[in-house]
Amino acid sequence: MKIRLDLIKFEVSGYVDNASVHPAVIERFECFLSELVRNNEILDYNILAISNSILLLISSNSESFKGADDIDRIIRNAIDNLKKCEYNFACDVSNLKHFKNIYFAERKHESIMIFASVSQSVLHYNFNILKMFMEPFSNFDLFKTELSRLYSINLNFKGHHKSYIQFKDVFKIIKDIRKSKSDFYIESIKDCRDEFMMASIEGCTASLWRVSEPFYHLNYILKGLTYKVLPSTLYDSSNFLDFPKSLAVGFSIQNGKLFGPIDLFDNSFFDVERNKFYEKF
Repeated sequence: MKIRLDLIKFEVSGYVDNASVHPAVIERFECFLSELVRNNEILDYNILAISNSILLLISSNSESFKGADDIDRIIRNAIDNLKKCEYNFACDVSNLKHFKNIYFAERKHESIMIFASVSQSVLHYNFNILKMFMEPFSNFDLFKTELSRLYSINLNFKGHHKSYIQFKDVFKIIKDIRKSKSDFYIESIKDCRDEFMMASIEGCTASLWRVSEPFYHLNYILKGLTYKVLPSTLYDSSNFLDFPKSLAVGFSIQNGKLFGPIDLFDNSFFDVERNKFYEKF
């Protein structure tokens, strides 16, 4: 089944010094989007909150929405619906342009991950990803035996798109980043069959990943993304203390339906990492 995924991120304010999202706002979004599912306008959705940011993941049939911006109508209607909420809040509507629509043929046992961070620069966020994919010995097994599986890394330099081959173009990518004075973001990463693996939101520290085989192992991705960033859980996603923190959640997809989320940082390994981070802080 060919589906479209949209990841939308925007900020709301007005709750506990803008450190979190009011539950009433989440509830209103739930009511609005669940109605769209009942009317078969979309296949499924999920709402995540980290700090004062809302992340919406919307799954739809690839034939339902053709344009890159047509999902805006749904989100703007959802925000208009929030005006009925008794709680006062503010929303930066201009951020609604920062979303990524992704089309792909759903595979058996399809799994995806949403990774988002706050209080982290876009530059640091993107460099963590580049480090993970462009250093040959960071994933030696792939470099040594599976060069046919090298990925293409697609960067956006102020609207100019450039594509690079993993490992092979490491010096070329360094040269272009220096020339741009580090003003870039990673638009997407694809495999040799042009299958999407990762896409990020323009100007934001949020991205969507396909993490089931034959892509990179999930643990490897999580370790690379959380370099100098606190891995937080769904139950600790507010940001009362101003330091870089991240959220990673996983979903399985079947016929466009989202099953999850699974809190990928809610385990003992990341408890140890959190303790190390707090000791430094």
